[in-house]
Amino acid sequence: MNEIDIRHADFRRIDLNLLVALDALLTERQVGRAAERLFIGQPAMSHALARLRELFADELLVRTGRQMTLTDLATKLAPRVRAWLLEGAALVLEEPPFDPSQAQGLVRMSIPDGLESLILPPLLARLRAESPGVRLRVQLIEVDRLLDALDADEVDMVIVGVPLPERNWHERTTLMTATMQCVHSSRQLTLKGPLTLQKLAKLDHVVSSYRGESVSMVDAAFAAEGLQRNVVAAVAGVASTVRILRSAPLVSIQVVLSGVMELPDDLVVTPLHTREPLNMSVDMLWHRRHRQQGLHRHLRTLIGEIAASLGDMACSSRAK
Repeated sequence: MNEIDIRHADFRRIDLNLLVALDALLTERQVGRAAERLFIGQPAMSHALARLRELFADELLVRTGRQMTLTDLATKLAPRVRAWLLEGAALVLEEPPFDPSQAQGLVRMSIPDGLESLILPPLLARLRAESPGVRLRVQLIEVDRLLDALDADEVDMVIVGVPLPERNWHERTTLMTATMQCVHSSRQLTLKGPLTLQKLAKLDHVVSSYRGESVSMVDAAFAAEGLQRNVVAAVAGVASTVRILRSAPLVSIQVVLSGVMELPDDLVVTPLHTREPLNMSVDMLWHRRHRQQGLHRHLRTLIGEIAASLGDMACSSRAK
């Protein structure tokens, strides 16, 4: 609906305060606790629930044993109602000028294992020096749930190295673009000459997969050559991949930021000999409701600067 289509008279027939009650009910899933959240009596919240059921022509909350569960419609409404309330609050409650040194708050992030070890140490160092009142909480969320977690306000931002089907209310910036390379242990394997896909197809592979699966852009490159790599293990973390490579004659095709990532001395990083470089984009995504929020903007700026610094270090190392 665009601004021309809005019929303002329709809004006068709807008590928008009911959406505040709906958010509390869908969050608490219990009438009494929802009433406490809004500092109203339980009868008033029960009356609001009855009106909401009439408005949406749906039960919204149904009793299952001792608990209340959300209907399918309520499950779909929950992130949309929360986003509407947060955007409304941002519109009405104007923030004072942001001062990083006085900032207070918790920022919740999801970063995959391999990127966490690169970004978090310098980010924490910057925050301790510039914004000591800011705390970070990093949690691992399945890739397929990341966008839903943003919508439900479970996290404030996500950093990811795989494409996501973002929606029009998500915002994204590319932090860096890195090239896939081959990693193996010199104690386990001796590899000579250019590492072509034909040569790599004859070796056994271990992959780091955020989704718990092995199919990726790398497999697409092999398939384009009529080849298939033999994946003997797919693990969730880069740390596990490193330990496996040091204990078995395997290879792994990974993003390795030379000069930035600390690897054991026996691990060898070799460029791939392919028609086109296998590049991976590292992106940061957030919900647009946070676009103008001071602390969120500050964190986005810091992370962008850190990512640029990591990219510069990697380029400098390759040039030597």
